[in-house]
Amino acid sequence: MTTNATRTHPTNNPSTTRRTSAAWIAGGVAWIAAGLLFADDGWRFTAASATWLVADILLIGALVGLLQLRPHGERPAGSVALWVAIVARFLFAAGEVVSIATGSDEGPLIPLAALLTAVSFTTYAIVVMRANRSTGPIRWSLLAIGVYPFVAMFPVLAVTGEPNYLLISLWGVPAVLVGLSLRGGRTHG
Repeated sequence: MTTNATRTHPTNNPSTTRRTSAAWIAGGVAWIAAGLLFADDGWRFTAASATWLVADILLIGALVGLLQLRPHGERPAGSVALWVAIVARFLFAAGEVVSIATGSDEGPLIPLAALLTAVSFTTYAIVVMRANRSTGPIRWSLLAIGVYPFVAMFPVLAVTGEPNYLLISLWGVPAVLVGLSLRGGRTHG
């Protein structure tokens, strides 16, 4: 028999936590690898785009895991922010498919996905912090995912007019930290 507490707080399910943690870690590592592998053309461009596609699929799974774990509690804004982040990951995935097909990462999908990711994760982290259900590094690693593009990636793009792929690859670090914090921390109070 499932108690109401178990239905309300799916974080009681260790297998969901393990799968979500693994998806965050694998997605973050794949993201880092793709950014380090990237080149403007040739096989490295295609390999990096394919690796980013894999990372996006893993991160979609990680986001679905957060929907199940609900570190944001029952706050609708948290669920909305996660759904926006999921849409952003699908836009990234579509952008990578287009990149592989055309041999170019020019186009609106990837920049739009980056902006949606930054806004949705910053919003989500604020909701999680305000819900006060999660303790430890999960709160700060979620905030880092959202804020990092605003403090590192977007300013460099604005100044130089070109994306910096090393800075883009480093976005995977807070994703790995989310996975590690899920593995060792509490996601609800």
